[in-house]
Amino acid sequence: MPTILNSKLNYYASNPNARRLLAGVGIVFVLYLIFGTETSRSLLDVGSSSTRIAPKIQHNYADGLDTPLNVSQWGERAIKVRQLTQWADLAVKNPAAERKAFQNALQTEFPFLAGTDSLIYTPWSASAKQFSSQVGMVICTGSNNFHLAAHLIASLRRVHKSKLPIEIAYSGDNDLKPEHRTFLQNLESGISFIDLLDRFPYAHDELLNGGWAMKPFALLASSYTKAMLVDADAIFLTSPDSIFDINPGLHRTGTLFFHDRAALGGGDERRFWVKDQIAAAQIEPSHYLSTESLFYSGKTWYEADSGVTAMDKSRPDVLMGLIFATWMNTKTVRDEVSYKVFYGDKETFWVAMELSAVDYFFQPWYAGTMGTITKEDGQPEQMDLKSTKVEICGTHMLHLDHLGQTPFWINGGIYEHKEDPSTGYSTMTHYWVGETSDIRLTQPQWYWVNGNTGCLRETGVRVIPDHIRKNIEKIESEATRVDGLIRNM
Repeated sequence: MPTILNSKLNYYASNPNARRLLAGVGIVFVLYLIFGTETSRSLLDVGSSSTRIAPKIQHNYADGLDTPLNVSQWGERAIKVRQLTQWADLAVKNPAAERKAFQNALQTEFPFLAGTDSLIYTPWSASAKQFSSQVGMVICTGSNNFHLAAHLIASLRRVHKSKLPIEIAYSGDNDLKPEHRTFLQNLESGISFIDLLDRFPYAHDELLNGGWAMKPFALLASSYTKAMLVDADAIFLTSPDSIFDINPGLHRTGTLFFHDRAALGGGDERRFWVKDQIAAAQIEPSHYLSTESLFYSGKTWYEADSGVTAMDKSRPDVLMGLIFATWMNTKTVRDEVSYKVFYGDKETFWVAMELSAVDYFFQPWYAGTMGTITKEDGQPEQMDLKSTKVEICGTHMLHLDHLGQTPFWINGGIYEHKEDPSTGYSTMTHYWVGETSDIRLTQPQWYWVNGNTGCLRETGVRVIPDHIRKNIEKIESEATRVDGLIRNM
């Protein structure tokens, strides 16, 4: 045996082609040991590779489970999420892959998923085909704001002629009373309901009185693979039906997020905390975060307005990011970390994607406002709003369409103050959304009047276009009709 071994070694040492072959095999073997994923599989050409790849991923993941993590270690947990995403991708692409072990590992890391195997959509499960591949909308609402959800639904159906199926998500009868569900069910066609307590049987503590925390659960529970999560107090000014088709960022990444106002409200603690978690996740900040984000450069206190969020859950990396965001909104995590670092759920969606190294998309424009302008003494009746600074105030944060040209949606409902319908409908004549490139140079000076009326003095204020103004009038008319129906319940 030593003689044969010596002769083989002498052959590889003296033959350049043989040495290159040996080196190539060694590189492939190292890649396989490191990654155990698509890269090594394609190089090795192992054919039906699930028996060789899945155990390797499972072994790596089991090693990760041996390291206990506390609820503040988001970066370290993101490493596990990325491992699970590799495994999920393999389970989707390879029918021979071991799915049961993956499901067990997933539920070990995220216990709120226990008992949901056939109840929520996952592209790797045997039940995936029973879920619809069309676009759907899911709205979280309770009895305290069901009237705002009713305004939204009526405006979608009767003003914008929306055909999107709409799901109403709630957490039990104490959250959305049966009589209010009946009202919403009969209001328009294409309305269905998701009781999140039924959909997540082991997450009652997370969902009871969950408030904002219910939102990622609702998006995860939606029956539609392409789903749009919408707050009950959002109002669309144009139809959202084609958003998955016409928004290039959503089409490219499977995600769509909208920015909050570019306003300062605190110190650098949030930003530094995110930086620490990225370092713990052993990744570099994404190109978006390092070059475009005003939050990450310290120019704004908030990054996201989660009043409208859209995701394509058929993409394993996007779905795993959503599951990670849902974990961030579970009770212990939100009480001890998420809602102490951030304001509610709003930042958890994109932070989960960032830490998971998932490519995600923010609409480029930071939120503006829609309301009325105040003319100062000496200003002419007709002014060049493009170059003249004027004060504009409003209670509604405004977001533009995918082209950055037309008002698309506002939050806060259609009342002047959503908490007090007696104030009547909001008066809206003008709007302002700043160019992000300008905001990088000059911070908008937002200030607040009477608590929630946002004001600023800026150039570039615009008159609301006629077709949007007419839609607003129709939305108000529908809200009046709905309020009359509610009074007669």
